[in-house]
Parts: sequence; C-alpha cells; structure tokens
Amino acid sequence: MEEKDKKVVVEKALEAKTETDTTLENVEGLEATPEIISREKLLEAGVYFGHRAYQWNPKMKQYIYGKRLGIHIIDISKTQKALEYAYKILYKMCQKSAISFIWVGTKKHAKKAIEDAAMRTNSVYVNERWLGGTLTNSQTIFKSVKELERLEELQKTEYEGYSKKEGLLFDKKIAKLQKNLNGIRKLATKNSLPQVMICASPIDDEIAIKEAAKKGIKIFTINDTNSKPDLSDFVIPANDDSVKSITLILTVLADAICAAKGNPELFAYKKDEEIILPEDPKKDPNKKNFVKRPFMKKEADDAQTSSTDTSTPATETKTVESKPVETKVEVVKEEKPVKETKKITKTTKKEEATEELKVEKPKKTTKAKAEEKLEEVKETKKTTKKTTKEKATETEVKEEKETKAKTTKKATKKEEVKE
Repeated sequence: MEEKDKKVVVEKALEAKTETDTTLENVEGLEATPEIISREKLLEAGVYFGHRAYQWNPKMKQYIYGKRLGIHIIDISKTQKALEYAYKILYKMCQKSAISFIWVGTKKHAKKAIEDAAMRTNSVYVNERWLGGTLTNSQTIFKSVKELERLEELQKTEYEGYSKKEGLLFDKKIAKLQKNLNGIRKLATKNSLPQVMICASPIDDEIAIKEAAKKGIKIFTINDTNSKPDLSDFVIPANDDSVKSITLILTVLADAICAAKGNPELFAYKKDEEIILPEDPKKDPNKKNFVKRPFMKKEADDAQTSSTDTSTPATETKTVESKPVETKVEVVKEEKPVKETKKITKTTKKEEATEELKVEKPKKTTKAKAEEKLEEVKETKKTTKKTTKEKATETEVKEEKETKAKTTKKATKKEEVKE
C-alpha cells in the first residue's frame, strides 16, 4: 500500500470522529483499514503476556482475555485497536501543527527503545531517572542545564585557574548531570513544556505521569495488567516487561509522527518479514543468587557438634614401635590442631627420618561445656546454702544473748524495787 493511499484512509477514518473521542469503544466505528501490525507479529513479540493474577489492577479488567497458569492474558484484538487508534490520533495532531513530544521510560527494558524513538522524532526523552519537578518546576531544571553547559565550556579549557582536585570534582559533576539531563537539553533552549507525553513504564514513572496530568499534557501509556489506567488519556494494553513488546509499540507510535512529517516508516503497515524485532536479554545460567541468612547461635553449636562427631571415626592412627612392647598411639586430627613438639632424628647416610608426632589437645564439645557449667552452678548453690545457714545460726545466737540480757536486767530491777 502506497503512502498516499494510507493518508487518504487515515483522513477518512478521522473525519468520522471528533478530537475528544479517546475511548476504545469509538475505534470500532472506524472504517475498515489494513492491519497496522498483524496478530502473528503481536504474538511473536509477547504482547499478550500479563502479570500474575494476584498482582492485577481491577481497572484493567476490560483489556484482559483470561487467565492461564495463574497469569493474566491480554486481549490482542484490543491491543491492536488501541495501537491503531493512537497511531491515527498522533498522525492528525502532527499534521495540524508542530507539536513537541517527551518520551519517558526509565525501566531497563525500555531505555534503548525510548532513546531511538526520540532521536527519530527529534524530541525530548528521559530514560535514566525522572527528576522531580521536571514539568512542574521546570525553571530549576533549566538552571541545572545551564550549569552543565558552563562546566562543559570549562572542561574544554582544561580547567584553567583550578587545581587538579577541583578538576576531578567537576568531571564527576559533569558525568552525573549529563546522565540525567542529556535528553532534556532541548527544553531549556526552547524554554517551553512539551504538549504530548509517551510513557513506556507507567508504574516506574508514576511521578512523571502525575506531573504531566497537572500541566494538562496529553499522555499515551503502555499499560500492563498491574498498572493504573486512570491518569493516561490513551491506553495501549500490552506487556511492559519485554524488549520486543515495548520496541514494537514505541516504533509504531514514532512511525505516526514520522509519517506526518513525510519521513519513512519502519513497522507500521509493513509485512511481517520486514519487521525485525530485537531479542530479549537472556539470563546468565552461571550467575548465582546468594541469599543472606541471619546467623543463629544454635545452628553454629549444632554445626560444631556434628563436625566433632564426624571427625572421631575418621581419625588416623600411627604406630610407635618400642623394644619390649608394641603399642599404638591414636592421634586425633581436627581443624586447628595444636602442635606441641616435633621430633626429627637423622640416622646414617640413608637419612631415615622418624615421623612427626603431633600431640593434640582435643577440643571440648558443647555437651562437656554444658556439664561443666551445671557443676559450677551446683557448687555455687551449695556455697550459698552454707552461707545462709551460717547467717541464720549467727542471728539465732544474737537473739538468745539479747533475750538473756533483758531477763537479767528485769530481775535486777525487781530486786532493787523490793529492797
């Protein structure tokens, strides 16, 4: 199909609808047009994969086809209609007047696709980190862009008049600002906000969507089964965790802008053979996921006891020959043996050396330690009992003496009174 025929079909379809109609139900009334992307290609890109059923958002129920093995499946027919409708809206918007766009996607799956689409359409993008207040407090962002330009000019002069340490600090600051502000530099030069936002990860970039809604910017989003469709004006239900799915949808939206400006399209209204999708990054099978476990004292004690129990049967025995009687001396080897003596004797030219005898002090097991503690506790109890008995006897003796002294005093007083 030629480009002229496409434009005619799009114009006829949009004449039947007003600019305010933004729901998916209105798409069904449009004239029959060739498929913007075939269902086979959407299936190949994995657009229909949703999230697990317990993670779903009930507001996305109208876009869900069903559930399979605990995972929600997105209705591809609704994805196809929504994508075609978004394409036509963007095409007509760009035909009428020059509109500025901002592409947002900080998720790792969407970073490259966002940058490529923004470069094709010559627009602003954010794919590293959304700085709070980029739209609502844009003047501070413009100041930081000017600061970046000033530092870059200093870098060209190799920081004349500054020390090496200050130069290194400037380099770090430049790298940080370039990472966060490279895509937004054009906003500072124009000193104006964009009119349309296209977001690939509405959950990760919720702050950006809220700022755009406050400023009255039109929002196009790729919504998975766990996202909120409330703030977005144009919802495209699709998988937002796949590189193939995100690149397919974003390139189609970029094709609408390019087609309105007279530039060639890449994916829209193309055959399946002409559409080449990137591969999803594969997980490294050799990568190990380490799980930190809290250290427990009981587990450590059990490990020590098990090591001592297993080490006892595997002890090595060495025989020491003596003239009158042959005796066997068992030597236990543990993890950290304590070497007391080494005896090496050299005899004759053959240099026959006697084997080293390592006399080791066996470690005390946890059971032995516990028994020792119990004995200590018993001894302390005995001593405390003895001390309490001695104190009791001392108090009794004192009381007897006091009572005797009182009785003697009373007797003497009575005798004096009688006299």
